[in-house]
Amino acid sequence: MNAFPEEKLMQSMLNGVDIPPCPAVLIELDAELKKDIPDQREVGLLISKDVALSGHVMLVANSPAFSTGNKMVSVMQAINVLGMRSVFNMVVGHLLKLALAGEQDISLERFWESSALTARASAELAKRLRCVRPDVAYTFGLFHDCGIPLLMKRFPQTKEVLAKANACEERMFTEVEDEILGTNHAVVGYFLSKRWHLPDFVSEGVLYHHDYSVLSKPGSIADISRALIAINVLAEHITRLHNNGTDEEEWAKAAESACAYFNLSLGAVDDLIEDLLDWLG
Repeated sequence: MNAFPEEKLMQSMLNGVDIPPCPAVLIELDAELKKDIPDQREVGLLISKDVALSGHVMLVANSPAFSTGNKMVSVMQAINVLGMRSVFNMVVGHLLKLALAGEQDISLERFWESSALTARASAELAKRLRCVRPDVAYTFGLFHDCGIPLLMKRFPQTKEVLAKANACEERMFTEVEDEILGTNHAVVGYFLSKRWHLPDFVSEGVLYHHDYSVLSKPGSIADISRALIAINVLAEHITRLHNNGTDEEEWAKAAESACAYFNLSLGAVDDLIEDLLDWLG
């Protein structure tokens, strides 16, 4: 069942937030990937035209989240080993960071570092829980909060609002944002991911990633979106513990639904959390 709200109604919820246009190279890559038989060589050539972009792809392809044990030395090799969609998502990650970069802001650098760590933890959880492909979980971990930098550009008080939402025990995170800002990062991220040609299940997951009720409602949204939401909230909790974070209520709100979704006891999930903390080092 397609549970997306009417997009025309949601457009009004952007409240003046500007969604950056999709870069030309992504439009070309998306067009190639949508062909009946995409040409791997053409995808490789499009990426390789930009030295910085191809360098980023190789850096991510050889990272722990994607490593196959043998070092990859070319974009074409990465495409052959990991697949065109995975490499496309690496390209999106690099271009998204460039598009959302503002003036030098240490909080934004920490945001990207945290997103990268969440993505890495998400991929590892996906490997262990076997409910979604690790590269898909990595992509979602990287992009799920992509609306936050755009909120920061639009609203100077965003950082304080996010802190308030993080510490709120009784209300949904996005409800706090809506009340103060008139919009929220999930809606903004949804439109950004749609405009940037990310898969529909990613866009849907971004839109609902703070609504943990969907985890107990099969068919409410795409099954893969539900899996990504469950993995992501657990990965974020692990990331916060790893960084000695405090004032975060999301895992308390999500724990029961997430554990039921994984068909694991809270004790088993606590053991998994300890294992991942050791794995992160």
